[in-house]
Amino acid sequence: MSGKRPCNPSGTSVRTDGVETPIAYRVLEALGGRRTAYVRVPDIADALSCKHDDVRGAIGAIRRLGYSISERSGAGIRLDTETDVIVRSDLLGRLGTRALGRPPVCFLELDSTNALATRAALAGASHGTVVLAEHQKAGRGRLGRTWFSPPGAGLWFSLILRYELTVARTWMLTLGAAVALADAVEALTGVHPDVRWPNDLYLNDRKLAGILTEVRGGGDRLDFAVLGIGINVNQEEADFPAGLRDTATSIRCGTGRTYDRTGLLADVLRSLEHVYAGLDAESIRGRWAGKTRMLGNPVFIDTDAGPVRGVAEDVGSDGALLVRGADGGLRRVLAGDVGGDAKV
Repeated sequence: MSGKRPCNPSGTSVRTDGVETPIAYRVLEALGGRRTAYVRVPDIADALSCKHDDVRGAIGAIRRLGYSISERSGAGIRLDTETDVIVRSDLLGRLGTRALGRPPVCFLELDSTNALATRAALAGASHGTVVLAEHQKAGRGRLGRTWFSPPGAGLWFSLILRYELTVARTWMLTLGAAVALADAVEALTGVHPDVRWPNDLYLNDRKLAGILTEVRGGGDRLDFAVLGIGINVNQEEADFPAGLRDTATSIRCGTGRTYDRTGLLADVLRSLEHVYAGLDAESIRGRWAGKTRMLGNPVFIDTDAGPVRGVAEDVGSDGALLVRGADGGLRRVLAGDVGGDAKV
């Protein structure tokens, strides 16, 4: 026997302690780490301790996702040098965090990073584990919406968080994440995204990033939260489906430049850890208020109890958006969809 274990080229194996990066992504990393050189398939198989057929299967999966791989007889294979690959060892070397992003677990394709991260958390995956996919087939946003997440163009990932919090105070994770994302994008690009309650970042009045926080608790205490984040990074306007071109944008669209996704991911994770330090409600409320154009402007919010119209005044101590109606009354909106005639 060769001693090499068979590998699932695109599987999403869930272990008792969480998840592991499958062979398809590990092959992508091996190619991405040696962009200019051809690499022999047997050498990749030896390095990854799996069979030649597993590597060939992984190459097929990578190509099906749209990545260009050239092959030269006697020399091996090579990934298109323009392809931006997130290599876990590179990410770990640039992180600078104590917990968030450790460990990183990466996939070519998943239905949803939040769904897999939730299963991993239930199986015991540790605080800080990040699950990332190059492509999500069924990426989820709030209110059951899908999130457009093409391969290689953005960051689509979910973090497992195990903080000592009551479930009622987990709103800080969502608003704090918006602050952290805005800080990271500003530091990298110099542009200033607008955070919008409860979970979005906009740039030039188009959606740049979204956040989906899902929580599990025992009684009133948080067991764990899964923080899902999608950031449009290097898409051009033509890359978005026709139905999204008037409402979605990317960092590239906003700046005219492409960006290294690994560096941005490391920046975001460091920023999240900084914002979450202490999880102070007043600090998060204040920082969020300083990054939004909503406050003092008219908003329309679709809620389960009916539409709410008025002027957004503040965020309450429970994370509710405080809206002053035309009758002078103050409404506390805990959940809803901001849209309609919102002028922010």
